[in-house]
Amino acid sequence: MKMRMVKGLAAVLCAALLAPAAAAVAPGMDMVAEATNDNKKEEDKDEATLLKEAQDKAELTLKDYQTLIDPDGKKSTQLNAIITKALGRIKNMKTVDGVNAYVAKVKADMDEVVKPKDDDDDDDDDPAPVNADHFLMVGGNWVTPVANAGQTVSIVLPVVNMGKTVVNDAVVTPVLSTDTAVWPFEITSSNYSQTIADLPGTDTGMSDMDRRREVTWNLKTRSDVGSGYQKISFDIRYRDSEGNSQETTLDTYIQLNGTAGVGADGQASVPRVIVTGFETNPQDVHAGESFMLTLHLKNTSTATSVNNMIFEIVAAVEGDDKDTTYAAFLPTAGSSTIFVDRIEKNGTKDIQIEMEAKADLTQKPYAVDVNMSYEDEHVNAYTNKTSVSIPVKQEARVDLSEPEVMPSSIEVGSEANIMFNIYNMGKTKLYNVQVKTESDTVSGGDAFIGNLDSGATGSADLYVTGQSATMDEGLIKLLVSYEDETGATTVIEKEVTLYVNEAMMDDFMGDDSMMDDPMMGGEGEKKTGSYVMAVIALIAVAGIAGAVVYMKRKKKKEQMSLEEDLLDLDDDDTNL
Repeated sequence: MKMRMVKGLAAVLCAALLAPAAAAVAPGMDMVAEATNDNKKEEDKDEATLLKEAQDKAELTLKDYQTLIDPDGKKSTQLNAIITKALGRIKNMKTVDGVNAYVAKVKADMDEVVKPKDDDDDDDDDPAPVNADHFLMVGGNWVTPVANAGQTVSIVLPVVNMGKTVVNDAVVTPVLSTDTAVWPFEITSSNYSQTIADLPGTDTGMSDMDRRREVTWNLKTRSDVGSGYQKISFDIRYRDSEGNSQETTLDTYIQLNGTAGVGADGQASVPRVIVTGFETNPQDVHAGESFMLTLHLKNTSTATSVNNMIFEIVAAVEGDDKDTTYAAFLPTAGSSTIFVDRIEKNGTKDIQIEMEAKADLTQKPYAVDVNMSYEDEHVNAYTNKTSVSIPVKQEARVDLSEPEVMPSSIEVGSEANIMFNIYNMGKTKLYNVQVKTESDTVSGGDAFIGNLDSGATGSADLYVTGQSATMDEGLIKLLVSYEDETGATTVIEKEVTLYVNEAMMDDFMGDDSMMDDPMMGGEGEKKTGSYVMAVIALIAVAGIAGAVVYMKRKKKKEQMSLEEDLLDLDDDDTNL
């Protein structure tokens, strides 16, 4: 009985001692349980945040690593291309581990670019560092080209050597890529390299403009490019003045007008309407004449049609003074606005407008802007702008003065002088003006005049030699030829009269029968005959001299008359 009581008291005592401890432990256990649950919720909640932080950190990590392995920026173009491509893939990754693993792979790719494994032990092939004696840069103030999706554009890279010494055999190669963020053009050739034979240095004393060299690529823009400004890089390898191989990279920029379809989220992006081409009727547009302009349009969106389209055709403005500026082309109907009700998805449409080119336009291409405003199927409003370039030609107007032929009759073996003026009465420059003669009775008579600016006068002074006696009317053709800015040649024919006679003096002097004729008189008659011959010779000389004076006065009078006509013509053009 006592034992049972003792055991009971021991049990009660233990329970009493353990009760406060249990009370103290219970709240702690609740706190641990709550912390565990909160951490689990926090982990679940931050999984997307952690992925976003890893993706953002990847860009900083790769950029820092690029600076570490390429401090001089010699491989910046290749490394930037690798990083840009990598970031595009990283944005689509779903796990943090995947991002970190891919960053490590990208670092290895960057190491291979900076120092390939095969070249670790071959330091002799590394190019010599560029020094101040040959420093290449993009020269001039070239206008940024606009590349429309699916269309061809000319990319011009002006290169100038700002160093002291000459640079030779510069091979310029654009940095190609299948990534439109690096190379937004179709790759249609295996080699895009171009060579510049020499780039003179500043020690030549030439100006920067004279030392500049230009290389041009005609490229077709990919149809899936975006919009905005984009950098295009070119690698240049060359030899310096000491024959050492050098290399550098030059960058230029283009403006992209891209197209849009359906985005990755399934939502339709901005519908783009572009001008895929144009035509003019007639094909050659001449100043002062009307023409029909046809624009070929395309809705590049595959997700939505475009409606309620308004096109405003705006021609380039000519003139320097704001009070005297004018549009190069004016619509003949008075309105430059065209309305189109609808273009289906991926559909095409042609619009036309008749325009007239100003009469005083110089011969060159003129830009025409096409301002667009339209709506999609959900009545969202959009605007767009593109432009086309229309070449304008000026008709060449050439006039010739009346040729002077002195003398108008010669003997075989004698020379005659043919003189006349060539007047450029048009608005365009004449190139390689020259004169040739075409005749069976004379030879020679070729003259090179050169280039004639608008309103200029060229003088032709020809000498021809009699070859055979004239058997017809004595007409000689003068062929005046010139070239326009496109290299097309035009020939103008002019005819002059020049008789060629057989030489009679030798026959007369060689006839001994007259000298020995017994019927001839004595010494007095011989003297009289000599006097008569002398008088005849003097009369002939006086006649020729009078003819020369008369022809020169006539030429001067005609030239003054033509110059007055030119001045009147310029006044009429100014009034227009």
